[in-house]
Amino acid sequence: MSKYSIEKIGLRYGIYAAVAYILFFIIMQIVGLAHFYWLRALNYIFLFSAVFMAIKDYKHTHKKSFAYLNGIGVGVVASVSSCLIFAVFLCIYLDVINPGFMTAIRENEMFGEYLNPYIAAAAVLFEGSFSGITTAFILMPYFKRSHADETGQAVP
Repeated sequence: MSKYSIEKIGLRYGIYAAVAYILFFIIMQIVGLAHFYWLRALNYIFLFSAVFMAIKDYKHTHKKSFAYLNGIGVGVVASVSSCLIFAVFLCIYLDVINPGFMTAIRENEMFGEYLNPYIAAAAVLFEGSFSGITTAFILMPYFKRSHADETGQAVP
C-alpha cells in the first residue's frame, strides 16, 4: 500500500482528529465544563479540519488522478477512523476511568436510564461518522472546482 493511499492519508488525519477530540474532552473534564453538552459541537471544528486536510493532502499527492469518489473516500476514512478511536476512548473512560461521569449522564439526560458506556460510545461513533461523511460530500465540490481551475480540465 502506498504511503499516499486513501487509507493511509485518511487514517493519518483521523488519528490527528481523534487526538484533538481526546485532548479537548480531557481539558473540558479538568476545567469542569464536561457537563455542558453543547460544547461538544466544537468537536466539529476538529472533524471538519481533518476531513478538509485529508482531501487536500490526497489531492496534492494525486494531481493527475484525483477523482470525486477518491476525495469522498479519504474524507470518509478520516471521519470514521477519528470517531472510532474516540468512541473506544470514551467507552473506556465511562466504564473504567470515571464511571461517575456515566452516572451523572444517566441522571441528567432524558433517556439516561437506557444509557451505558457502550451505547454512548456507539452514539458518538455514528453521530460523528455521519457528520464527517456529510462534510466530505459538502467539501468535494470545492476541491473538484479548484482542480478544474488548476488544470483547465474538469475532473472525470
